[in-house]
Amino acid sequence: MVSRFPVLILASLVSAAPAFAAGIPVEPGLWEMTSTMNMPMLPEPRVTTVTECMSRSELSPDEMGAQGMDPNCTYDSVQVDENTLRWWFDCPVEGGTSHGEWEAVSGGDTMEGSGEITMSFQGQDMTMTMEWAGRRIGDCTE
Repeated sequence: MVSRFPVLILASLVSAAPAFAAGIPVEPGLWEMTSTMNMPMLPEPRVTTVTECMSRSELSPDEMGAQGMDPNCTYDSVQVDENTLRWWFDCPVEGGTSHGEWEAVSGGDTMEGSGEITMSFQGQDMTMTMEWAGRRIGDCTE
């Protein structure tokens, strides 16, 4: 999940969320997404770039799902405000819990976002942060 996280975050994190009609606009086509992840256990940020075909013209919470997340996760809220999508979730982890807060902003042919997950287990807290940015680079070849 980490190597493809920038695109998959938008494609899978809201899998158990209730249906919402509104979404944020995105230009279909081939996208290049770069993410930067920071974790206390990593000596330096992990930067990953992926290329992914997006076929939808709108990313909406009810279309972002069905894979990748534990079905035991709960979603506190999903907000769509014009070009911005925000969501919060809580998931069980072995011996504890995790809480995430994410935001994605679309410019149509560009996208950026950030998020934070705090995991609590066995009396310890660990926070992972991520930022990503992407742009449409052309048409899909498939």
